[in-house]
Amino acid sequence: MHPQRYTHLAALAAQPPRPDADAATWRADRSAGPGKPSRLRARTVSVLVLLGGLTAGTTAGFWAGWTSRPDTPYGESAAPAQVEQVFDVGSAATGAAFGPDGTLAVGTASGSVTVLDAHRPESRTQLPGGDSGPITRTVFSPEGGVLAAGSEDGTVRLWDRPTRGPEHPIAVLPMREDGEYGGAVNDLAYSPDGRILAVASSTSTVRIWDVSDPENPEPLATPSRDHAVTRLAFSPRGTILAVGSTDGTVQLWDIKEPDDPRIIEGGRAVTDASVTALTFSADRKSLAVGNSRGSVQLWDVSDPRSPRKVNAARAVGYTNELSFNAPGYVLAASNSDGTVRLWEDLDDLMNPRVLTRETDQGELSSVAFATGDDENTLVVTGTDGSVQLWKA
Repeated sequence: MHPQRYTHLAALAAQPPRPDADAATWRADRSAGPGKPSRLRARTVSVLVLLGGLTAGTTAGFWAGWTSRPDTPYGESAAPAQVEQVFDVGSAATGAAFGPDGTLAVGTASGSVTVLDAHRPESRTQLPGGDSGPITRTVFSPEGGVLAAGSEDGTVRLWDRPTRGPEHPIAVLPMREDGEYGGAVNDLAYSPDGRILAVASSTSTVRIWDVSDPENPEPLATPSRDHAVTRLAFSPRGTILAVGSTDGTVQLWDIKEPDDPRIIEGGRAVTDASVTALTFSADRKSLAVGNSRGSVQLWDVSDPRSPRKVNAARAVGYTNELSFNAPGYVLAASNSDGTVRLWEDLDDLMNPRVLTRETDQGELSSVAFATGDDENTLVVTGTDGSVQLWKA
C-alpha cells in the first residue's frame, strides 16, 4: 500500500456516509430503450489519459481523495490500454475539459491551465494562474469561445479565446461579494445555452452567474445546502440543475428562473456516501451518480419530481468522475484503483469493459468524453504528470 496523502477537499469525501441504500452490487431488470444499442459494435474508443501528479498539501479538486491505490479486482476482465502518445503538461494535471472543436484544457496543481489541440499536442498555450492556487475545475462554454477555470482560492477566471494565449482573464468571479474566502471551487457547470454559469463551493453554497456578457458577469443568486456542495450538472434542456453534496444526496433544482432557483418537490436522489460525480444523458432521461464508496448509480429522472434508481454497481476505491458519450449510450467512469470502466450496455452495469495501465502510475482523477462528432474520444486525468493517448 502506498503512503496516503490527504487534502481538505478529500476530507469531505471521507465524512461518515449515510446508511447504505445499496447492496454491494445491485441491478434492476429493465428492457433496453427503443433504438438504443446494447453494445458498441465494431467501434474503437480512443482514450486520452492525462496523468497529473499531486504535491503534498495541494488540491486536485474534490475528487482527489486518498492517493493510495487499491488493488484492482477485475482480473482477466481488465485489459491494458494501448498507449499511442505520451506528452507532458509540465505540472500535476488536476482535471481536463473538451471544447466543441476538440480543444482540450488541462488544469494543473501549479495554478496554470494548458490549452491544446488533442490531436496536435505539440502546439499548446499556457494560461497563467497567478496566486490563485491549484486549478480545481475547467469547463468550456458550449460554443467554446470562453474557458472557465475554478481555483482553490475560491475564484473563477474566464478566458476569452484561450487558444490564442491571452495574458489576462476577461473576468474574475468571486464566491463572495465581501472579498472574504468563500471556499474552494468544487465544480463548474455551464447551462446548455451558455448564458448561466453555476459554481459549487466547498462551504455549501452554489453561486449562479449570468455570463451572457462574459466580460461583465452578473451574480444572480447564491443558494446553499446543509452540507458542502461537491458536484453540479445541468440537464440538456438547461431547466434543471442537479446538485450533489457530501451528505450523499443529489437535489434537483428548478432553474428556469436562475435568479430564483427552487428545489423540486420530491426531486431527490439518495446514495450512501459523498457524491463525487454527476452527469446527465443526452436524452434527458438518465442521471448518473458516483460516490466516494465506488458506487455508480443510474437514476431515471424523466419525471424530476420522482427520480427512480434503475441500475447500480460498486467498485474498489471511489468513483472520481463519470461521463456519457455524446449520443448518451456509453458511460465511462474513472476510479481510484487506476482503472477506467466503460459500460456499453447501460442495462447491465455488472459487466463493464475495464481499461488498465500496465504499470502502477497512480490513481485516476477525472474522465470526460469529447463533444461533437468525436464521440469516442475520452480524456482522463491521473497522478503521474504525463499525458497519454490510449487506443482501446
